[in-house]
Amino acid sequence: MPRAEIKMFQSKAIEVAAFLRKHIEKKSRIRILSHLDTDGISAASILIKCLHAHKVPFHAKFSRPLKTDEIMKLSQENYDLFVFVDQGSSQMAAIHKYMLGRGHSVLVLDHHPGNFPEHENLVYLNPHSCGLNGAKDVSAAGIVYSVVELIDKSFRSLLTLAIVGAIGDRQDFLLGFTNINEVLAKRAMDLGLIRATEGLKLIGREFTPLVESLRLSIRPFLPNISGDLEACRSIVNALGVSSNGSLEEIGQEKERKLREIIFSRVGGIAAKEEFCHSIWGTIYLQSGERPSGPRELREYSTMLEACSKFNKPEIGLAAAVGDMHALNEAITMLRNYQEKMVSVIRWLIEHMEYFKVTPYMRYIYAGDAVETTMMGEALSLSIESGLVPRDLPVVGITQSSSNELKVSARATHELTLQGFDVGRALATVASSCGGEGGGHDVSASAFIPSDRLQDLINGLELAFREQVKRGT
Repeated sequence: MPRAEIKMFQSKAIEVAAFLRKHIEKKSRIRILSHLDTDGISAASILIKCLHAHKVPFHAKFSRPLKTDEIMKLSQENYDLFVFVDQGSSQMAAIHKYMLGRGHSVLVLDHHPGNFPEHENLVYLNPHSCGLNGAKDVSAAGIVYSVVELIDKSFRSLLTLAIVGAIGDRQDFLLGFTNINEVLAKRAMDLGLIRATEGLKLIGREFTPLVESLRLSIRPFLPNISGDLEACRSIVNALGVSSNGSLEEIGQEKERKLREIIFSRVGGIAAKEEFCHSIWGTIYLQSGERPSGPRELREYSTMLEACSKFNKPEIGLAAAVGDMHALNEAITMLRNYQEKMVSVIRWLIEHMEYFKVTPYMRYIYAGDAVETTMMGEALSLSIESGLVPRDLPVVGITQSSSNELKVSARATHELTLQGFDVGRALATVASSCGGEGGGHDVSASAFIPSDRLQDLINGLELAFREQVKRGT
């Protein structure tokens, strides 16, 4: 663990907390612009809980990363402080021109890479500025929590949401969390907020009938099982347990036996290391009799992801801050999301021939067969479930409108060691195609004009080739 970098991050968090505390004491009018994925919802929930408790007026909005014209429009609004959460780093040029240039005060709490200019009205906390990697060392939720905790220690219960955000951004690795996430997870366990155990990584561990947990399994996706009700019933019968019982109720011995039955049913994929790790390993559970949200944190993170995919991030926010009605609605969305994602991944499996392979990437154009909001997550799930090879970055392209394409790119941390950085590549190529985009080295997205598809493919191939040349 690089202690110097962690200390630098923590020192910067103290500065940011002091800045935000002044605005809280002045009851400044605050505008929050947050990314709408699991991490963004978790991060915004932590910040909003803090502001609400201190009776600070705020207006929050969830969105994909704002485009230049949207930031220009935002600059016309009248607030004392604009806070960008889980976005902002890749939009610094527009923020500098239209927000800082017009005298607005801006706080950026983001874990994406970016270049931050020195400006008296700009305050930020970003792991990349401290020698850390925002794709694996800390999530936006972890960043916001690191600030809020310093303002008021009574918010320590929100530490659970920092872990939910990290899991949502796939920062829980085989050997556990790293750096800031490791510090936060240890603190959460020391405070008795969460506990770690080992078992099957199926959603619905506590209350969902086992048949349904298997049928709706998407993280991981189980070939020959996910989406197949009869296959799931057959597995439960072979296990010799009640079809109405949950995974939590069958006990550790039966849970291990279930793992072996799953391995026997999924085919050749069972031999892949990534699949084995995706199905069994460390799971994190909320402690206490009345947890906020689902007890198992992977399920919690997927629930917030569902709210995002159905364009209802405000429901996820309400659930995360304790609204029981919203929580019930979010859980319903989770089940619907699982149903939809099972269909999307099965479509990808049935159309593997649509994937084109070049020397430096693997890509698929799905048109409108896959919803724009589902493609990126479907690629992530397919990679970690072993359905798509991990040897190259994977790019998915969907038709977001009649004149615009959504581009989603995914890679593994092993590929970044070869020099691949999908966020940097996509930002550069999308811009050259008349669009906008960016993200992490392992996960990124962009929007480009529909007539620039071939330019995108050619540009990404060239960008990846140059990255590998520089990285080897």
